[in-house]
Amino acid sequence: MKKYCKCGECAFLKNEGIDGYGQCIITRNIQHCGEMCSFQDDKPDEVQAVRILHHFQKWRRGGRGKQPNPTVIGDAIDRAIRTLRRETKDVPKF
Repeated sequence: MKKYCKCGECAFLKNEGIDGYGQCIITRNIQHCGEMCSFQDDKPDEVQAVRILHHFQKWRRGGRGKQPNPTVIGDAIDRAIRTLRRETKDVPKF
């Protein structure tokens, strides 16, 4: 079973105000810290997957902040693999 986090626990929620609302830097939506991750229902699209992997790589190489949720990272990797397979389907094999 995949475990998603609430927005308030997520490394991608930035500029959270005292009212609990902040901006998800992946979806660019305003979210409340008590809401569940929107990727629980809708998987990331290609642009969102690139943003997730970009921020994860920055964190992995010493960036500040919390570790991004592993389930969200896994969904982004799955999307990237599907996209690469689709784009390289006609490429000759060596």
